[in-house]
Amino acid sequence: MYPGEEEAKKLICEIGRKMYERQMVAANDGNIGIKIGNKEVMVTPTGVSKGDLKPEMLIKVDLDGNILEGAHKPTSEMYMHLNIYKHNPEVISTCHAHPVFCSAFAAAGIVPDLSTAPAPIMILGKMPVVPFACPGTMELANSVIPYAKDYNGVLLANHGPLTWGKTAMGAWFALEEAENYCRSCILLKYVMKEIRPISGEQLKVLEKNIFPLNDKCKMTAPDQTTNLSEGRLLSEIEGNAVHLSDACINKLADRIIQRISKSN
Repeated sequence: MYPGEEEAKKLICEIGRKMYERQMVAANDGNIGIKIGNKEVMVTPTGVSKGDLKPEMLIKVDLDGNILEGAHKPTSEMYMHLNIYKHNPEVISTCHAHPVFCSAFAAAGIVPDLSTAPAPIMILGKMPVVPFACPGTMELANSVIPYAKDYNGVLLANHGPLTWGKTAMGAWFALEEAENYCRSCILLKYVMKEIRPISGEQLKVLEKNIFPLNDKCKMTAPDQTTNLSEGRLLSEIEGNAVHLSDACINKLADRIIQRISKSN
């Protein structure tokens, strides 16, 4: 059921490298945990870039946060991870990072709940925004407890996403899916300003063919949709032109003249 210590260390370093390569973390952002026994968890150290993690840097702790093995100081957000394990025994791994699009929703206090595609609906589900608590505090650690059993992840207000899963890769996939989903939500809602959502009836088909979803975790799926018709041609859709005021045009013209004069 649980990965061995060496396997867990290897997985944490691999996930940390993926976080860094996909620009989900900067500096020493983020933390990762993997449960290796009923009461033992491997966690990342504080103050280390996730792209630079080495197996010998990782720390083994118990569910109360006592250090069992390791020379480094564990992440200051360790207790947040431990509370997920304590309150959902099925969870094996947790991932926390600061990817741009998830963090934007977290800072805005907006729950992304558009039923855009099967993958985010089934892999991730709805991610509530948890009320703000200072990073590294027990207030933050305790703030995630109400969500541990019913969701696959949350958005920590003004902070970033925390995801979890029954495997290490499951927790990572949820985080990766969350960032991809938040990106598409922003494009659909604010750039394209159009969406043909998956309907409630279509969601039932997904659940029947894949697996049933927790009601709290379900995305918002409307009764009606237009996705059963063929799509439109992009070339036939009129785009919004950019309109500049006379004052702006005159200012640009003055700058162009200044540059030409300098070059001469």
